[in-house]
Amino acid sequence: MYRILLVDDEPNILSALRRSLASIDVTRLDGEAPKLVTFNSPEAALEHCEENEFDLILTDYRMPTMDGVQLLTRLMDIQPSVPRVIISGYADRDAIIAAINEAQLTRFIQKPWDDNELRETVVSILNKASKKSTAPVFRDPKAISEKRQQMLEKECPGITQIERDDDGGIWIGFEE
Repeated sequence: MYRILLVDDEPNILSALRRSLASIDVTRLDGEAPKLVTFNSPEAALEHCEENEFDLILTDYRMPTMDGVQLLTRLMDIQPSVPRVIISGYADRDAIIAAINEAQLTRFIQKPWDDNELRETVVSILNKASKKSTAPVFRDPKAISEKRQQMLEKECPGITQIERDDDGGIWIGFEE
């Protein structure tokens, strides 16, 4: 189940976002309706994110105590790989550029939004993020080899302990 954080200081906007996103076709996601968590305070959202992970963060740009760019920039320290979206009725070019550059914004959606476009955007972002998390990650081959050896040793104690005689022959000691 995907978890989406919604932050806006206006309760009516949060309700509208909730209604729109609650009607996402679950077959286009992971088969479950996304869990929508809402906050009307960016500070409360930050505190909540300290102990709860999200798959997507949508926030308003203009809020009284902290703007959306400040919120997303601070959230980058807590959950750096989570896609970030700002929804705003203020299409200030400088604000959009700051959001993209400072908060590494995934998308900027203008208010009023089209519900179908909003749902399509969310589905697209979640599916892309899901593919990234399931893509193979290339790690250090030596670390992988050591991990496999540890697992093998755990299953069959002593199997990785090999002794050689003076002629180079391999002796595997079996306890009877």
